[in-house]
Amino acid sequence: MNRTANARRSQRGFTLVELCAGVGICAALLGQALPAMRQLHQQQKLRASAETLGADLRFARSEAVRLGDAVFFRVSGKGANACYVLHTGAKNDCDCAGGQAVCKKPGSQVIKAEWLSAGQPLQISSNAETLEFLHRQGLVAQTGSIELRLNGDTAIRQVVAITGRVRSCAVGAKMGTIPKCA
Repeated sequence: MNRTANARRSQRGFTLVELCAGVGICAALLGQALPAMRQLHQQQKLRASAETLGADLRFARSEAVRLGDAVFFRVSGKGANACYVLHTGAKNDCDCAGGQAVCKKPGSQVIKAEWLSAGQPLQISSNAETLEFLHRQGLVAQTGSIELRLNGDTAIRQVVAITGRVRSCAVGAKMGTIPKCA
């Protein structure tokens, strides 16, 4: 009877060495997984912001056709204070850089304004400050591209063709279903 009690005691639980080895392996795996998870989360936020930007560009085109008037898409501000505004009226008449979308003249009207979240490491830039979507067939007066960049290395570019159509491409490497920019 004494022999079976000793056998049961030796089979219960883990030894301290086994427990330390298990904790060490888990810590090593978590150390590798957490940075990759953070990067994946930031890339998902970049993709969501790029999709919103693309949808707003398509919305500006459709509003120009619907209203029978030119609709302007203007990028304003830098870094965490960056924003863009969709408006009617005169070119460069409306701005969102002060934290609120305002127009200078009474004939202009803000359709939509969007600010980048201050907590996100996203930056917006454009090769054209203002894009003018014309009411005739949704054409754009000047082609351009708007780029959303994450931490200086990963970026998604929204390219607006002369026809007013918008396409997305990834700067650098292909990002999921978004093709690489040429």
